Amino acid sequence: MRFPLRSRPVATSRTGPARRTRTHTAALLLVLAVVAGCADPIEGEPVAGVKNSQIGPPIESDTVSLRHDYDDSSQDINDYWTDDRRKDAKPKETTPSDTDDTGVGTAPDAATGVLVDPSTGPVNPVGAQLPNTTAGDEFAATGLAESTLGRLYITFDDGDYVCSATVVSSASKNTVITAAHCLWDFAGDTGWGTNVMFVPHDSDDSAVAPYGRWFALSAHGPQEFADTASVDADGAISGAGWAYDFAFLTMAPDEDSGLDIQDVTGGQGISFGTPAEEIVVVGYPSAEPFDGTSERYCASEDWFTSVRGAYGIECDMTQGASGGAWLTNYDPATGSGYLVATTSFRGEHDLGGMPLGASALDIFTAAGGL
Repeated sequence: MRFPLRSRPVATSRTGPARRTRTHTAALLLVLAVVAGCADPIEGEPVAGVKNSQIGPPIESDTVSLRHDYDDSSQDINDYWTDDRRKDAKPKETTPSDTDDTGVGTAPDAATGVLVDPSTGPVNPVGAQLPNTTAGDEFAATGLAESTLGRLYITFDDGDYVCSATVVSSASKNTVITAAHCLWDFAGDTGWGTNVMFVPHDSDDSAVAPYGRWFALSAHGPQEFADTASVDADGAISGAGWAYDFAFLTMAPDEDSGLDIQDVTGGQGISFGTPAEEIVVVGYPSAEPFDGTSERYCASEDWFTSVRGAYGIECDMTQGASGGAWLTNYDPATGSGYLVATTSFRGEHDLGGMPLGASALDIFTAAGGL
């Protein structure tokens, strides 16, 4: 997460009395038919009859996508991230504010029904995804999950930080998704962090990097987030822009082989507004009692609607998990699923992830996704 400064658990606000809204994956399963390995979307109507605030109008803004091209070369970024810098990188806090009345009732990104299959093809698992857990258990990554889920390293004006991120299936084969706050330097002059490095299946502060280290060429995020999202010194968030806390990275090809990241790792599926039933959240929590050296997860079919229409799930993962994948229809046998959100904030014993929809689809397309 471009999460913390200091750990100060705050109970997550609810949009109304903790409405635990179960949805159904029937609509999701009806549209899982993209040819294996392709990034072409299947388009559908926004799903009707879903009684939660995940379905809402887009925030009005003159521009949707904000792009930033990084100046540093892959070699410069690689040289910057020494063993000590990786070990000392810290997460940043993002928690709902008790006093935030700006944007709390904001509807999230509008559902589209557009779905992009994983690089391995459509997913239709039989039976449960993973055992329910709220503890942030160690994640036994299999197949596509092992190669696509990883840790993100970023530099801001006040130091080096860590988040989580995921390779998603795209036409350009070089697309990684994370949370917008993982890339946005609220205290900096330019608004963007630097030295952005992604390590799939990172272990032991990137001492183990089985799928290599990859470096960002450009970032693509919501203009609304840049314009209206804010965070205070304690990590309390405010502003309507937090409903759009997602961003995409375009990664540089490997300098030796010329391969794009998806050629090496594959890509997870991504859903732009198809409702989820069971959810698996994966990330690299780095604040106590965790240390960020391994992937952790929470899983439940009993998600709820949190502030700004976020998906909410009971989960004890801490700072550092920000930007991590929220997967539905997850198949443990193949490690593949459909990403519906990325971790945005944490409460005392829960996490929130902002749903992807129309604006996210526009940004994904601008980043070379389609």
